[in-house]
Amino acid sequence: MNDRTTSARTRIRLRGTAAVCAVTGALLLGACGSDDSGDKSGEIKGADKGGTSPTASASGSPGDDIERPEIKLGKDAENVFEKTETGDPTKARVLADNQRRIDSIDQVITRRVGLKTMNFYAKGQVLRNETEYAKNYVEQNVTWVGKTHYYNQSVTLDGKNKATVTFCIDESDSTTKHLKTGKLDPKQKSEKSFTFNTVEMERNKNGVWQGTEGSSTLGGQKCAR
Repeated sequence: MNDRTTSARTRIRLRGTAAVCAVTGALLLGACGSDDSGDKSGEIKGADKGGTSPTASASGSPGDDIERPEIKLGKDAENVFEKTETGDPTKARVLADNQRRIDSIDQVITRRVGLKTMNFYAKGQVLRNETEYAKNYVEQNVTWVGKTHYYNQSVTLDGKNKATVTFCIDESDSTTKHLKTGKLDPKQKSEKSFTFNTVEMERNKNGVWQGTEGSSTLGGQKCAR
């Protein structure tokens, strides 16, 4: 997951370790260990495994009547997704589920609940790396606060049940919070604050698009703004 990204801020320094190990929020990609056996999310001591109550599908998923777990981040954390007009209902659903996947990771990090929700939107390499990524935050007793921006989102379909999503992340407006002391690390902005991410998605039998594999590149001209 390479990491939902390896960014520059201090939270990034934390992520930069797990980072290069995470997508999504998202993106925990696989350059960081973890074997390929099974799709279990593993255990995170100190995090509630349970999901939250099902809720009607969110707007932005035309024709979608799937019952989904509710996702809510901590009060001081926000993922801001740039509005993207795909011009295609299927692409819109893929993009919406990728955004939910990212939020599901940050729900665990910022509220310590919802491990089952990560299973709802990811499997395989991505799920394993997401779990390690969130576990790193829990074990170090830290969270993140502020806003993380997602933009330049694009979807390419491969048949009816596979798709590739690319997007940029800007983490310069968020930072790490130490839960024991309440201390905030200083925000930072550099080329490491920006990452270009690719996630492979597959539609499961219930119609949910799940992240399966991914990669992330730090900095670069593709995402700097």
